Amino acid sequence: MAQTITDLYFVYAVLLAGMGTYLIRCIPFLLSARKKKNFKKSPQISLFFQLMGPSMIAALLVTSTVSPNLEDYSHILNYLIGFVGVGISYWFWKNPGVCVLAGVLCFSLSQQFFI
Repeated sequence: MAQTITDLYFVYAVLLAGMGTYLIRCIPFLLSARKKKNFKKSPQISLFFQLMGPSMIAALLVTSTVSPNLEDYSHILNYLIGFVGVGISYWFWKNPGVCVLAGVLCFSLSQQFFI
């Protein structure tokens, strides 16, 4: 079966997206080792690394909830159910991994069953 050009572009796009996601998650860990050495010299860099994670999450949240094709407002209820799942799991466990899983689970279940 012959592959077309669009199939190859799709594979390249998936590989680039995966590499970009890996770099976004890997670079803060690599730079944090250097940050510990220079912690006393520059507190602004320490503050930058403390705020980088929450700001990336907030940026992803804003871009996923404020989409231009949201003409049907019933999808907002799905987002709210996901946010409630995150809030409740944070209140109980205070574990970011559990919060993400709870939010994804609540959002997915609300899409499948409610709206």
